[in-house]
This record gives sequence, structure tokens and C-alpha cells, in this order.
Amino acid sequence: MSCECGQCRQHYRTLGIAYGIPSEVEIEEAYREGVKQWHPDLYENYANLRAEAEEHFKQIQIAYRELKEHNAVATESPAESLPVVSTPAASTPVDRNPVGSFFTQPRSVQEAPALSFGGAPGCLVASQFTTEIDEIVARHLGKVDTPLAIVDLDGARSYASYSHFILLAARGIMVRDARDIVSLIWYKDLGEVNLIDKSKSRIFGFSQILTGSQHNYSLQINRSDGAHFFSITNQVDDNIKIIIYNFLLRQKSQVHP
Repeated sequence: MSCECGQCRQHYRTLGIAYGIPSEVEIEEAYREGVKQWHPDLYENYANLRAEAEEHFKQIQIAYRELKEHNAVATESPAESLPVVSTPAASTPVDRNPVGSFFTQPRSVQEAPALSFGGAPGCLVASQFTTEIDEIVARHLGKVDTPLAIVDLDGARSYASYSHFILLAARGIMVRDARDIVSLIWYKDLGEVNLIDKSKSRIFGFSQILTGSQHNYSLQINRSDGAHFFSITNQVDDNIKIIIYNFLLRQKSQVHP
């Protein structure tokens, strides 16, 4: 039985277990998922995210190690432990293929959610990606996640360059904004997602969006701690904001049923 003390509960939260007292199997599964999600080698192409990944990765290692040690003492028996994956030293060549046993194991295949933009310019789902888009996605998303769709955020231009974009992926969202800053949020860390009619300064509900007339909407995406992540205002048409809004609500409901 896992411990219920305050320190262990904090370690559970670090591993992404927000509620309840997990079993040892659940702790190990959360640890594996955390390693796959935050290993710094996955973020080598964008330095601003690597520092955050390194910190998350370090805290995951600490939480898992202390949970196993605490449990071993509590049960007075040796704990069977997963191997702790270390961040490669700066002088150590990086193995581009697997990073430990975690990345050699096949991932579970999940059905991609239905997502369509109806042929709107600057909006593509993965099956429509060109070679150029594949290169953009690979350069920014790399091995971090599986891309589902991309939306160009330079709406004022007559063509889609995708130099600034919102990338919808299987486990989270990546944004490259007008300042060329790349930001990432996982659906499990997604907070409030609001579609606001700026002309009335009013937050619309799901049913109102489907039945109401078109307005000048602002799509606001927040983190679970209440911090602002990103807003889509005049970059794309309102219909696209509605599609992204509904998609994010579905993803959020699957992670936080």
C-alpha cells in the first residue's frame, strides 16, 4: 500500500498523479510516462524548452526515487525498482535512437480524434501535410509528440508560411508566436479554455457557439494553475477558433473526465 503522508502526496503530484493514493504499479506507470514526456534529449532543438524539461526531469527522478525508498522502509522489504534514467553529461555523445529502455518499448496506439477545418486556408490536418510542413513539424515538435493538425497564425498574409503557428498534437499543444517564442502545454496541464465574444465581453458556452451568429471571438487558453498560456484573437477566422476550442474541450475531458 502506498504512503499517504504529505511528502509522498507531493511526489505523486510531481509524477502527474493529482488525485487519490496510487498503487505501486500506477507510480511506475506515471514515472515511465514522465520520462518519455520530459527527457531533455527530446528538447535539444529548442533551448527555451530544454531548461524546463531538465527541471521537470530532475524532479521526476527525485520523486520516484524517494517514493521507492520510503516504501521500501515502510514495508521492510527491498523495493523492486525501475532503472533511473540520467540526463546525459555535456561531454557524452547523444544516442539519437533510443534513450534507455523507455523509448525502445512500443507506445500504445490511440485513435486520433476527428479534426477537420473544412479546407480553410492555412489549416491542415496531418494527412494533408506537405514535405515542407513535415519539416517544420519535425524541427519544432521532433520526438516529443505526434502531430494532428497545424494552423498558420499569420492570418494577415495572403499565403500560409507557418513561421508562426499553433500545432495540435496527440498529447498537447505547441505554439510559435509572433515573437518566435515556442511554448508547449500538455492536455493534462490544460486549465480553462474560454471563447469570448469581444464585442460583448462575454464568455460563450458550448451550445451558444453552435447556435449563435458569428462574432469577433478571442480564444483564451490557460494552464491548470491559472496562468495564461496563449490567446488567439485576430490571427485566424472565428470558425477556426471554434473548431480549436471544441477540440481542446474534448481533449481536456478525456484527460480529466
